[in-house]
Amino acid sequence: MLLIFLLIISLTFGVEGYLITEINGSIGSFNLKKEIKRKVYLTKDALITETDGEFMVQKVENGKPKIYRVIKSTKSYMDFSKMAPLFLVSLPFIDCEKRICRLKEDAFIPTDEYKKIGKYRARKVIVKASFMGEKQEIVQWYTREWKELTEANALENEFYINFIKALMKEMNLTEKNIPLKEVKSFLDNILKKFGGVIRTEQRKVFLTYSQVISVRKVNIPDYIYRLPEGYKRIR
Repeated sequence: MLLIFLLIISLTFGVEGYLITEINGSIGSFNLKKEIKRKVYLTKDALITETDGEFMVQKVENGKPKIYRVIKSTKSYMDFSKMAPLFLVSLPFIDCEKRICRLKEDAFIPTDEYKKIGKYRARKVIVKASFMGEKQEIVQWYTREWKELTEANALENEFYINFIKALMKEMNLTEKNIPLKEVKSFLDNILKKFGGVIRTEQRKVFLTYSQVISVRKVNIPDYIYRLPEGYKRIR
């Protein structure tokens, strides 16, 4: 009986991590607002986002960087792992050219503007980013008052470092190519100084935003942590 109970537990729960629930929205013409709820599952080697229709999976799997899109309705998935190197150029604090990356500490510009978001006092930080040659400006609101959010962001940073390590190994890169120790120190300092990111905003044609509404320390269900296991590959 005990053996059966332990087997059920092993099939139900994966690893300890955090579950962040966010509201992702946009405000367009005539102030029309559209919002969806999104869940983010975090462990030291996986970042999995879930919406009503799909999962987006970034993980270190058998030491390799993997990216999957998992479609719930068709029980299928697509493997985008060949695009994993683009993860590096998507990070605003790293600038890469010809296999050489440098840390861009000046990408983060703190301001003296504060406002209340939910029940937490948050500080505005402007992030200067560039993706595929396109310059972008992102606004992030940080709070030091939400302990669980800061802890979850610390685990997210650990995932970033582990994913970058896996990329470096696969691409035969060293610290001469990517200053990983500097990146880790930079992320640790941001977390210590500003806390966790409670809201992110970006304005192009219209305003898009993401706001954290809850954070919980959880055991990530095994069926989520092991994605795309159980789904059929279509690409």
